[in-house]
Amino acid sequence: MSMEKKDQTLELLHEIRGVLACHQVSSIDSYPASRELLSFFDSCLKQSVEDAPLRAAAGTPQDIPKPEAESRAVNSNLLVLGEIADEVAQCRSCSLGGKGLKTTPGKGGSGKIRLLIIGDWLPTDDGAEAGAVFGVEEDQMLRRMLNAIDLPREDVFVTNVIKCVVGSGVQPQVEHIDACLSYLQRQIAAISPELICTMGMVAAKTLLRLSQPLSRLRGKFYTYKGAEGMEIPLLPTYHPGYLLQNPEMKNATWQDLQAIQKML
Repeated sequence: MSMEKKDQTLELLHEIRGVLACHQVSSIDSYPASRELLSFFDSCLKQSVEDAPLRAAAGTPQDIPKPEAESRAVNSNLLVLGEIADEVAQCRSCSLGGKGLKTTPGKGGSGKIRLLIIGDWLPTDDGAEAGAVFGVEEDQMLRRMLNAIDLPREDVFVTNVIKCVVGSGVQPQVEHIDACLSYLQRQIAAISPELICTMGMVAAKTLLRLSQPLSRLRGKFYTYKGAEGMEIPLLPTYHPGYLLQNPEMKNATWQDLQAIQKML
């Protein structure tokens, strides 16, 4: 195969991959098993096998050992996150904490975190029992989003602005957000991600201090400014819970995910 045809084939495969990823985010997970489609996948598999020795010879980023200093920094940050989680569990700084509710300090990879995702709060005890951060169905959708942009779960940390499980029928107030803000700021400082993605209006307003609606804020990058001159790119987008109720907004969210993939 000539180089020109190879380039055209790779470009076509890239476009198909993007369409499939968009379908995955939209919960389309099956297609008719026509003879033409099966034949196409067989040819892709054959090409992948032929290219495997070249990829093996080139090596992957996982083959490169982490510098000792970076490893020590990651371990130190994990200790800080653990300390914050312990403090959150004992926090009584607002009326939510005074009720002794379950807490969700967040969870994610144990290495160098590239993407920090911040939502609003976990609304149900059932979600807490299942180990969810945004909610059971919401977390499933988030996993599909990350898979669509080829981002390993180990490179992501997910948390909320409000660390208590709020419960149905309760509407958090500004005082509850303010009570948790220092925990969130310390998490950001400890993780020091390459990029922050806020999901939902509460998270976007909390970190950006802007009053525009999320429909106007999303789609472009801002800068989160932390302590000691820390500056991190930040992209606001819609919350998975909102997308479950408004599937027509998945296309706009997919555009935001592609922007995140390009940035990383």
